[in-house]
Amino acid sequence: METPTVDTLVRLVEQLSNEEQIELVRRIEALHQPRQRPSQTLRVFHVDHFPEGMTLRREDEYGDDDQQERH
Repeated sequence: METPTVDTLVRLVEQLSNEEQIELVRRIEALHQPRQRPSQTLRVFHVDHFPEGMTLRREDEYGDDDQQERH
């Protein structure tokens, strides 16, 4: 089956009622929801200070040195 051109699709859409055109647009928009930026979805926690001696190093958190095992 050959892929229809945009012009063909527009001619077909013009044959739809206003309600059907609105429904078609709604469905197309639902297919292409914009991705939210992580900065809009991640929670931000404000702190005055970190406890003395607190480290955020990976090695301290996970007990490794970030080396991948090789097989």
